[in-house]
Amino acid sequence: MKQEWLIQEPGNKRLILFMLGWGATPNAVYQLPFPAGYDVLCCYDHRQLCPLRAEDFAGYERIYLFAWSFGVWVAEQSCQALPLHRAVAINGTPYPASPQYGLRLKVLLRTIKSVAAMGGNPFKDDTCPERYAPAGPFSEPSLPQQVAELEFLSEACQTLPEQPHLNWNRAWIATKDEIFPPARMRTYWGERGQDFESYHFPFYTPKIVLGEL
Repeated sequence: MKQEWLIQEPGNKRLILFMLGWGATPNAVYQLPFPAGYDVLCCYDHRQLCPLRAEDFAGYERIYLFAWSFGVWVAEQSCQALPLHRAVAINGTPYPASPQYGLRLKVLLRTIKSVAAMGGNPFKDDTCPERYAPAGPFSEPSLPQQVAELEFLSEACQTLPEQPHLNWNRAWIATKDEIFPPARMRTYWGERGQDFESYHFPFYTPKIVLGEL
């Protein structure tokens, strides 16, 4: 798991922590108008798990976690030790491989591997229309890296213990999500879930982050 600071300034006592989804880079949130006084850390490229240590974040009075897509499951594995002030899930659940609460993981993985094997790029054609590469300074992962990350996540989320650990305050559910079915997310999150009109890539709607601070 890679970590990249978008903002890290002396004296900031509040941290915005992004656990990004599969295949994403910090470009996904790079353009958000973050308020003054907040550091911003992005975790991404989940080809291995890396639990975050509380002592590394001891200088913060408040930590706000925003976990997107597969990042919700990764956050469950990586953020257990952190004293989170607020935890917000976006277009994901702690059970990404569940037929009741998760995405169509086997279908997604099979389609992507098949297209890649034929020499195509499944992230630039109609097989996965929600893929989006926002502008920013960070290099996008290669096709082999993205496939490797999805293979790792697919296996890990089905072999590691599934019991959720984090206390999620809210879950944003995009009504047009074609990766995590909205009905499955609503089933899992119940009253904590809140619909918003968007696709799987959610950060066209800044309020889902800025409105939680």
